[in-house]
Amino acid sequence: MDLQTVLNAMTHAGNKIFELFSFKILMAAVLTLFLHKHFILFMGFILLVFVDCITKWVAISYKFLKEKGVENPSIFACIKGTKTARKAGRINSSTMKERGLGKIAIYVICAFVAGVGDLMMHILNTPTWMVSLVIGYMVVTEVLSVIENLSDAGVDVLDKLIGKLKGRL
Repeated sequence: MDLQTVLNAMTHAGNKIFELFSFKILMAAVLTLFLHKHFILFMGFILLVFVDCITKWVAISYKFLKEKGVENPSIFACIKGTKTARKAGRINSSTMKERGLGKIAIYVICAFVAGVGDLMMHILNTPTWMVSLVIGYMVVTEVLSVIENLSDAGVDVLDKLIGKLKGRL
């Protein structure tokens, strides 16, 4: 193989690498963002708060259906009943949205402060534990809220679980 063939192959490979370079950089940045642990934690909190909100709506729908004379509404009837409860003014999505966004903001602030505390502990060569404790507590609190909402929506089998979770908090 002569030098010119090697140079041509290297030039061709270089051109292929730089082809769609901005797209490749953008995709690498997006993947880095989506796979970063802080982004995953943030999205996890958003998901938990969203599920908490939805289950709260289902609990409100259950109460509304009971007031309307439905004897023992199923969970599916409660889910379908959220639309009716909303039309009746029982569910206010703007209030729920504000509470949800406020909750997420508080969670981010708490996680940030715990992270600063862990950084300080790391600098002092002591074990870091604040982030794990704070995030763990916030996750358990959200899970407990979801379970309480489902219990309020007529899912009675969760009462024992609520007791066990509250005993650990």
